[in-house]
Parts: sequence; C-alpha cells; structure tokens
Amino acid sequence: MQRPTTQKARASKPPAKVRVKKAKPAPTSDLIVRLDDEPWVQLADNSTLKNWTKNEEIRYNQGNRQAEKYDMFRKVFDFLKENEIKGDYHEYGCHRCRTFRMALIEARRHNIADMKFWAFDSFEGLPNPTTETSNSKWIAGALATSERQFLDLVKAQGVYPERVNTVKGFYDKSLTKTLQQKIKAKENKIALVTVDCDLYESAVPVFKFIEPLLQEGSVIYMDDLFVGTKGSPKRGVARAFLEFQKRSKWSFIRHMDVSWWGRTYIAVKGGLPDGVL
Repeated sequence: MQRPTTQKARASKPPAKVRVKKAKPAPTSDLIVRLDDEPWVQLADNSTLKNWTKNEEIRYNQGNRQAEKYDMFRKVFDFLKENEIKGDYHEYGCHRCRTFRMALIEARRHNIADMKFWAFDSFEGLPNPTTETSNSKWIAGALATSERQFLDLVKAQGVYPERVNTVKGFYDKSLTKTLQQKIKAKENKIALVTVDCDLYESAVPVFKFIEPLLQEGSVIYMDDLFVGTKGSPKRGVARAFLEFQKRSKWSFIRHMDVSWWGRTYIAVKGGLPDGVL
C-alpha cells in the first residue's frame, strides 16, 4: 500500500506567483436590510430580478453560505479560546481552501500561537461514489483543487503558512494506522475538525482515523450533514457519523446549527447526563 505524503508548506518548492484577485464587495441588495415599516426587511423587486441568471443564483448562494461558515469559525475559535482547549486544526476535504483559510485567520485573530493546521485531501477531487447521493455534481474528479493550488492559496493569504501540513490521498488509502499513531505520538490533539468529504464512503475512514485524536472539548464541524441525501440520516455523512457514535468512546453534544446544511458537535467524556439542553 502506498504511504501517504505529508508536506509542509515551508518545505515545498517555491510556488509560482499566485495572482490573488481582490473580490468586489457584494451589492447591498444581496444583504438582509432592516426597514422601519412593512415588510420590515428590504425585498428585491422585479427590476432587480428581471435579469437574474444561474450565475447570479450561484453568486448569491455562495455569498450567503460562505458568510455563514465564516461566522461559525469566528464563534468556534472564541469557544476554544475561552475554554482553553488547545490543539490542532484538521480538515478533511479542502476544495478551494475556503474554510481552511477561515481557520488560519481566526486562529491568528485569537492569538493561538501553538496550533498546527492539517489538510487531508486527495487533491484530485472526489472518488467514484459507491453509495447513492442526491447531488448530481458529485462525480469522480469533481471538486478538485490540486495540492500546489491549495498551498499557493495558503501562501498568498500569508497567515501561518509555516504551520500547514498536507496529507495527499483518498482516505481509504492515506489515513493509515501508521499515520494515526505518528500524529497521536508526536502532534497535538484535535481542537477543531472540519469533515467536508461529502460521501458516506469517504467519511467512514475519517471518523475511524480521528477517534484517538479527539479530546474533551474537541469541536467537530459537519459540513454536509444535510447535503446529498435529501436530509435523510440513513445516507451520506450523517449515516457515517451515527455509526461512528455507536462504537466511539466519546459522546457528542449538539452545539451550533450552520444554516441548513451543517452542524457542530462537542466531544465529551462518557455518556451524556439525563435531561435536555
């Protein structure tokens, strides 16, 4: 079996120059603006929507989604700092380096000086799905960001690039027992882990891999809890997480909902007490 490669950003070859395109601020018409009279929020009219295309829909949805994810990272890092939970950041599924950069930035904003950042990805896109999904875009090779492109984005952002490690490979091959033991012996426990691997068959080895790396207070962000399954817990990442909970020594308390697609959970020791939170 081929061993995974672990690469530090600082040890990589000098990357080609990356041109970081400065994004224009979204028009204020995209935002939820409060009014002092009916209908109490500003609503788009026909003149705004008459030329609305698929590209506008994508831009609108992505703007909303990424803003909500970033808000979650701000809150989670505040939670970690206030509760003095020390450890590393793990991300499984790193397309476009979006959430990974959010983690880097919020770690810096919260002056977390001892966190390392681990990016686990095939860097070749999704594997060929072997279980049913309701997302027609999830096909072999979709959502591909190369390792070089990923590291270029990290370097261009300029926040903690020397602390970034990449582990390349599909999870059933790259998340080996040897690597797990090496990280357990020589690295920090997990403070925050983002599980953004879309498919059931990808999520199963991820949960098995992170089990001994968790600590009390570790936060798991499940990005695709209600994506690709029509919301059913019998498929996808939700199914993998439910199966993981049955065999895990950890219990998990529901923490924050992240819009309609995701949720965060906090790892706690032993069973949960009676009652409702």
